[in-house]
Amino acid sequence: MRRPQKAIILAAGYGARFLPLTLMKPKPLFPLWGKPAMGHTLDLLKSWGVRDVLVNVHHHADQILEYLKTVPVPGLRYQLSYEPDILGTGGALPKARWFLDENPFWMLNADVLADVSCKPLLDSHHRNDSIATLWLHPDRGPRTVEHRNGLVTVFKSPVAGTEGTATFCGLQLLSPEILNFLPPSGFSSIIDAYENALIAGKRIGSVIVPGSYWADIGKPETYLATHQDMMTHPRWKKTISRGNKSFACGRNAKVARDAVVTRSVLWDNVTLAPGARVENAIISDGVTIHGRASYMVMRADHFQDPVLARILKTLQWSPDATTVMPLPPRGSARTFTRLVTPEKSAILVRYTLERPENGLYTRHARFLTRCGVRVPEVLLDWPKEQVCVLDDAGENSLEHLVPALSRSDCLAHYRKTLDSVARLHSHATRAWRRHPIELSMPFTRHLYEWEQTLFCEQFLGRHRPVSENTLREIRRELARLIPAQLRAPRVIIHRDLQSSNVLVKEGGIFLIDFQGMRLGTAAYDLASLLCDPYVNLPDDMRNELLDYYLGLVPDPGPVRDLFWVAAVERLAQALGAFGRLGAVSTTAYFMKHIPAGVRQLQHALSHLPGLPTLKKCLEG
Repeated sequence: MRRPQKAIILAAGYGARFLPLTLMKPKPLFPLWGKPAMGHTLDLLKSWGVRDVLVNVHHHADQILEYLKTVPVPGLRYQLSYEPDILGTGGALPKARWFLDENPFWMLNADVLADVSCKPLLDSHHRNDSIATLWLHPDRGPRTVEHRNGLVTVFKSPVAGTEGTATFCGLQLLSPEILNFLPPSGFSSIIDAYENALIAGKRIGSVIVPGSYWADIGKPETYLATHQDMMTHPRWKKTISRGNKSFACGRNAKVARDAVVTRSVLWDNVTLAPGARVENAIISDGVTIHGRASYMVMRADHFQDPVLARILKTLQWSPDATTVMPLPPRGSARTFTRLVTPEKSAILVRYTLERPENGLYTRHARFLTRCGVRVPEVLLDWPKEQVCVLDDAGENSLEHLVPALSRSDCLAHYRKTLDSVARLHSHATRAWRRHPIELSMPFTRHLYEWEQTLFCEQFLGRHRPVSENTLREIRRELARLIPAQLRAPRVIIHRDLQSSNVLVKEGGIFLIDFQGMRLGTAAYDLASLLCDPYVNLPDDMRNELLDYYLGLVPDPGPVRDLFWVAAVERLAQALGAFGRLGAVSTTAYFMKHIPAGVRQLQHALSHLPGLPTLKKCLEG
């Protein structure tokens, strides 16, 4: 089969998972050991004999055009297809009809790095007389494609990740006939076209190429991991600098001798000042780091963000001296960004009212401060813009500190936390009864049932499939826990009092993420903290800390009696949340907490009589 001489690179996307980095540079131009990702893609296509390349563009189209003009690959000719509105992986093809002829052509995503021979795909395409031939990876990625005997059978497998499934790598060889299965204009997906072609009896080839390499660089963690892979891969390792290979470094970077950098990528003109500590970070052009940095870092004056510009003006912070550090997603409809100058730092919170409680955070913060509960100070509050700025309480959470603490230090930190929790339950409750402020909806039978449904559907439904009869019995068992919780005295509770929401700064304890504050049983907060899947407290420490709290409050009996009931309730809610968040790519890391959550729930159940069906379900 004659090698195709035409290829289409899909480069129009916004790169939402890299925001705000992609506000200043499109993802196809992100460097991989000094060369933009698109440059590696063009090199691969040239090695396959491609001569004409069409790139579809939308976001930062001017930058992609400038790159293709100033860094040409000899032997390749470029065309651009500008999309005023993004057309999707399918819609890009009808718009590019003028570029195609009667011969097969390549199409691939711009956010992948590949080292693969094209011959197996060409041979398969010819042998199967396919309308399309897809490169699949058997191990990496979500593995949602089912294939058999060299042909795709299902694109959205209900048993993803099992034997016989693989991941579509975003590289395909296409016959122009595929256009018959796409709408003539507008947004569409190439996967929809493939599914329509399968229904019409067309063949779609599937090829796994042993010894090939594929990486999806579509999110920060895979972008960093790809740099590590390249250091040892035969295709690229010879072109990587022989100096310090613990991190990738752009042009004109200045790194102080005592700066520590691991698993990170420095773009051009980056300066790491003495004492800088950079780990798992992408540092964009022109940034100076004085302290710690991780995840993504950029300069405030390097991208257009009118709201941020107004915030800095209000705070009287200079944009060219302010570093912007987005924090990883936390599983809520909010984003957190650390704003840093050489002298001070703050946390910018952007939120939506998808969950109405997000709009209550600043009012709760001011109320708790008046009650003597330490929380980050509110520096700026713009509810119309749905943003606020908080004093930076640091990043040393109990979750991260506890593994390195001695037993005595761990107990000391938890006692300080329980002092704040007791103040929340007592002082804040009395203050609220005198002068109420708006809280989230109190714990009612409906809310307890909602938590239990979350557990049954998002955890059991995804990770412990059971029969309908078993599921109904588990629901009945959990429902029996509700009346005792409803009868308990109601106080103001945090509602999400886990170790990740307790920060330690200069010896003081700060509570965060209290926007869900509401009336409920104090035992729920105690169980959230002391039976936390993020921190495995030994039994003797848990008992000692529970006794410490009981000595702080005037009526300890209901908390003591309800502790293990509340622990089962809370852990069921947490596992349901882990199951839901783990199914989303940006928060898939919550999956790692499921085993600890199951162990904690089993331990809590061992303290309660009954619930035999749930106990049996969790065995093994």
